[in-house]
Amino acid sequence: MHNVEKRIINNIPIVKIYTEKFKTVVVSVYFRTPLTAKGATTRSLLSRMMVKRTSTYPTNAKLLEYLAEHYGAHLTSNVVKKGSDHLLKVSIEFVNDKFILEDIDMLGDITKLLKDVLHTPFLYDEEDQLNFDREKRLLINRLKSMKDNYAQRAFEELLSTMFEDEAYRHLSFGDIDTLEKLTLEDVKCAHQQMMDQDDMSILVAGKVDDKVFDALSELHERSEQATYPYKGYPIIEPKEVKYKTTHLQIEQAKANLGFRVLYSESKDPMTLNVFNQIFGGSSSSFLFTNIREKMSLAYSIHSQVDVKNGYMFVLAGVDNNNVEVFKDAVLRELKRVVDGDFEESFLEEIKRNMLSSRMESMDKPRGLISLSYNRLLKELSTTKETKEWTEVLQSITKDDVINLAKKIKLDTVFTLKGGNENV
Repeated sequence: MHNVEKRIINNIPIVKIYTEKFKTVVVSVYFRTPLTAKGATTRSLLSRMMVKRTSTYPTNAKLLEYLAEHYGAHLTSNVVKKGSDHLLKVSIEFVNDKFILEDIDMLGDITKLLKDVLHTPFLYDEEDQLNFDREKRLLINRLKSMKDNYAQRAFEELLSTMFEDEAYRHLSFGDIDTLEKLTLEDVKCAHQQMMDQDDMSILVAGKVDDKVFDALSELHERSEQATYPYKGYPIIEPKEVKYKTTHLQIEQAKANLGFRVLYSESKDPMTLNVFNQIFGGSSSSFLFTNIREKMSLAYSIHSQVDVKNGYMFVLAGVDNNNVEVFKDAVLRELKRVVDGDFEESFLEEIKRNMLSSRMESMDKPRGLISLSYNRLLKELSTTKETKEWTEVLQSITKDDVINLAKKIKLDTVFTLKGGNENV
């Protein structure tokens, strides 16, 4: 069991998740802002720079040495897309000093370090240019290497085609063209804006008492609270299906289908989550058992969803000559759900598996923090009283899944095929 308490201190929400399950404590600081191409790229680079050195520990080696001295404390950062926003998260996990014989103030030391991490970019100057150049080069190389992963490349092309004039086409870690133009001053400006204007939240999970609020209140303060609604993109019904094919010298085609879901009810996002597990998001799904196992039309296949925005993507590796047959087969499996061609017992099994997965995620402090942050965002997205996740899941019926399937419309088909001709 765990208890959650939220306080607004220095105009920043701080959430304490008390649990006795773990011997470690995790602190995560979230920064949320609307997604843009330059913003995502700059913040991606900033997130990498922030955890490599600080003003107190000016080299990565010294920072790592300090973390090691504190029983292997683990400092990380990452960026993700969520709804119509871009999230930058800085986290640190450390051993709870209740389990340490040495007389050491772990929470105090870690809080000072985390404040150093968050505030060092204010001090970036010409001496940080080498660090900037190195991290920029490493990120460019990483983005280039991702292009060599044909599955990733095909998915990026699907997003570019499907969301041609929409912000969702931008990736959370940015793009090479924007990255190559960035300067250290761009990073400093992005950091200033993040610290001043982003929706900022601090969450901690572990066996901690109320003193943790005092400690974490030292991380940052604001003259007023910066919050704005958490929302997805507008629902757009596809006018006609977009097709695009690119040719490369590859053995296996990458066939990707993008769908939009025309949400109309409050429980549709959860229903899409359930639908996805039935359709292609699990090893017992229709796409896996029928298209891959029975029909042998795909070497690999799965579906994934963005439930906040109502998007679904089917991603597969297929034979170059079977792309059209594959697409028709996927649409037939969708029609099966529309027709209710699945057992109630299968639906209940899917729901049990989803509940079990959620319970597993709660067995990790980072999982607890993620779930609590989602709850925070949900509070910002509606003024109505919200039901618990489990309650909404259990309420999903076969008719709900059928009705949701009828709202799923094919938007884009992108194929990366072998050969030389570009269409």
